Amino acid sequence: MVRILVYTGKGGVGKTSVAAASAILCAARGYRTIVLSTDIAHSLADALDVELGPEPSEIAPNLWAQEPDVYYNIGRYWRTIQNYVADLFSWHGLDEVLAEEMSVLPGMDELGNLLWIADHVDQGKFDVIVVDAAPTGETLRLLSLPEASRWWVERIAPIGKRVSRIGGPVLQRMLGVPMPREEVFKAAERLLRRLDRLHKLLADPDQSTVRVVLALEKM
Repeated sequence: MVRILVYTGKGGVGKTSVAAASAILCAARGYRTIVLSTDIAHSLADALDVELGPEPSEIAPNLWAQEPDVYYNIGRYWRTIQNYVADLFSWHGLDEVLAEEMSVLPGMDELGNLLWIADHVDQGKFDVIVVDAAPTGETLRLLSLPEASRWWVERIAPIGKRVSRIGGPVLQRMLGVPMPREEVFKAAERLLRRLDRLHKLLADPDQSTVRVVLALEKM
C-alpha cells in the first residue's frame, strides 16, 4: 500500500522544509518516494536546491520531486470543459482572452495539484507520497469539493445530457447558443470520479496521514 503523508499548517511555519526532510529520510530508508508541492506559491525547489517542473523529476536515489504548474494541470484535467465554457462566455460577448480566464473555476489551480496524488497512487511507481500542502484552510476546503460535486454527477449531469440531446439543436439554431457535446459531459464525469478517488484516498487513515506543522509561539 502506498503511504501518503500530507504536511499542512499555517503559512510560513516550515511545512516545505519538514516535507522535504521527510521525503529525503524515506528515500534514504529505501522507499521509492516522491515529494510534491500543492501550494500555489511553490518553494519546494528552493528547499531542495534543484530545478523542478510540472512532471516528476528524479533528484536522488529513490527520490523524485515535483512542482505542478497551473496551466499544465488545466490542460491535463480541465481542457475539454474549459473550451466549452470559454465558447459560452465568448458567445455572451466577452473578449476571447477574458473568456478563457473566466472559464477556470475558482480553486481549480490548487485542485489540479492535489489530483496528482491519486495519479501517483494508481500508477504504482512510488511507496511513499509526501505532500507539501497549501495552508490548512485552503487544503480542507478543497478536500470537501468531491462530496459537493457528487450531487452534480448524480442529478444534474443526466438531466443536462437529456436536455442537450433533445433541445440542444433547436437552441443552437434559434439563438446560436453553443451546446455542450457528449465529450464535455464525459470529461466532467471523469474529473469528478478523480476527485472522488482523491477524497477516498486522503480520508483513509490506513493509507494517509495529515501532519500539522506548528510554530512554537503564543499564536
